[in-house]
Amino acid sequence: MKFGTLVRLKHVDNCVAAFEKVKAMQLESCQLVYKPATYALEDARVIKEAAAKCGIEISAFFAGFYDDYTAWELKYDFRNAGLNSVAFGAERLKYLLGALPFLQELGVSDMIIHAGFVPNDPFAPEYAEMLCRVKLLADRAKKYGVNILFETGGESPITLLRLIQEVNTGNLFVNLDTGNLIMYGYGNPCEAVMTLGQYVRNVHAKDGVPPTDPYTIGAEKALGEGVVDFRRVFTLLKERGYDRFITIEREIEGEEQKRDIERGFMYLKEILKNI
Repeated sequence: MKFGTLVRLKHVDNCVAAFEKVKAMQLESCQLVYKPATYALEDARVIKEAAAKCGIEISAFFAGFYDDYTAWELKYDFRNAGLNSVAFGAERLKYLLGALPFLQELGVSDMIIHAGFVPNDPFAPEYAEMLCRVKLLADRAKKYGVNILFETGGESPITLLRLIQEVNTGNLFVNLDTGNLIMYGYGNPCEAVMTLGQYVRNVHAKDGVPPTDPYTIGAEKALGEGVVDFRRVFTLLKERGYDRFITIEREIEGEEQKRDIERGFMYLKEILKNI
């Protein structure tokens, strides 16, 4: 498996320095997060060249939305987060579609998205809306040779499996976020691997604890300090033939983030040695 982390790039002028930081942590890959007002092919060429120069493989492009209306909580985000938002969904879908030529130029085949909360009820109007928008995105992405990966968390694993199979375009997969599955309160990464294992193309190694307030997502923790059973998760992944990317995510900033990523890297390598 290849270890990496996330690179959150605000401007292409900083991309060499950003990739060098990943290399300095002895990691070999990254997921790229980049949200310009407009995607430019020249920017993709600059980023691609910088990553190659630093010896960092961009395993996936984590596509966000060009707005800040998601609150990352467990009540109002049911209506405001993701593609099926009545107020913001259409503009977000248009923004993701605009990123497809950029990914093709970047030479990255996987786009990760926070689709938004997916209802368990397959007959709910919100589920139908999500189904239609994901189908449109997946169909367009296929023409560019791009896969769409769902970030796990905001739905039960079986609901996500249903959505993938009902859209049925052949290019829908999963970015298994081990922490989100627990922090949102909808699942556990071990059981999620059993349900979604064949669709996992990337993994966020993240730790956390379950929510205790029905309106607030559970707290994220440094790897090994939450309740994620990484030994069991990796065992289940390996049993299903997963041998791709482990992307360490720590949602803080500064030197503490760097220390936690480096410690997490050593922690996970030690676990994998004994599996």
